[in-house]
Amino acid sequence: MAFALRVHREAGVLVAEASGRASLADLCGMASLVGTTTGLTGERRALLDLLGVDIDLAFTEHLQLGSFVAQQLQHLERVASVVPERYRTGTSEKAAQKGGLRFRTFTDAAQGMAWVSDAGD
Repeated sequence: MAFALRVHREAGVLVAEASGRASLADLCGMASLVGTTTGLTGERRALLDLLGVDIDLAFTEHLQLGSFVAQQLQHLERVASVVPERYRTGTSEKAAQKGGLRFRTFTDAAQGMAWVSDAGD
């Protein structure tokens, strides 16, 4: 299945919902789109919904992805990603956090939305 991306807004959060087989380039493209869109609209929070994505990245690619996401989304207050449990490694998350991004990964979309929407720290 080809990689597809749908963007919509929900409760003041830009939601990027992806599906299909995703390469590192596809996921970086998703981050670029979210970064550009939020930069132009002034939105401060985003949720990256990857529940419908088949991901096959090497360890070093996860590191590259996290660093790239941090660069592209550094202007945002909070970013959450939601991935299937089988893809939850924490590598991309740690790399994004090390890059200065307030970023967390979840396996449940409702939990991810609750965290990214939370006004508190």
